[in-house]
Amino acid sequence: METLSGDSALLLPEFDSPPADPLALAAEWLAAAEASGVREPRAATLATATATGRVSARTLLIKDIGPSGVIMGFSEISRKGRELAENPRAVINMYWRERLQQLTIAGTLSPAEEAESDRLFAGRVRGAQAVAATAHQSGVLTDVAELRETVDRLAASSEPIARPATWHAWLLVPDELEFWHGSPDRFHRRLRYSRDGDGFRSERLQP
Repeated sequence: METLSGDSALLLPEFDSPPADPLALAAEWLAAAEASGVREPRAATLATATATGRVSARTLLIKDIGPSGVIMGFSEISRKGRELAENPRAVINMYWRERLQQLTIAGTLSPAEEAESDRLFAGRVRGAQAVAATAHQSGVLTDVAELRETVDRLAASSEPIARPATWHAWLLVPDELEFWHGSPDRFHRRLRYSRDGDGFRSERLQP
């Protein structure tokens, strides 16, 4: 069985000389994944949990990694949105197989400013806008044909599709980030950042 088949020879000097800003480093890793042709480099697994600790996870696309955190978009009435209303703690994991790199970011996930939500929704393809404006995400689906007809009709119309009040850009503000680079001999390189006051402290972890 093939495992750890990516590029284990990447230099990645950050493991020996960690920069002060882990979010800037995370943005660099994402940009490198995109530049090197990684398939679906913005795909991330987002894990959330209820107030009682029942965990759920799903894969989505992140939109940006910036100075404040990680931006993504989804509905507050989805399962993840409902869980975040109970418990704002969340974690995303991104794995770029071709580069043998993994990035894990944990922190607090909450709706971003309205202007950011408007900008993000306006940048979505029209079909995605129509689904967001029509479907009750994570609700029970009783009539596939009816929902498809409603979505298609809205997508085909000439009217602008307004952002639903329940759809937001969300900002993940991290308190911990881990950068991982795999090795076939399992002597993986790991670098963890933990929030410390207004900044972060870094430390290498054993494989």
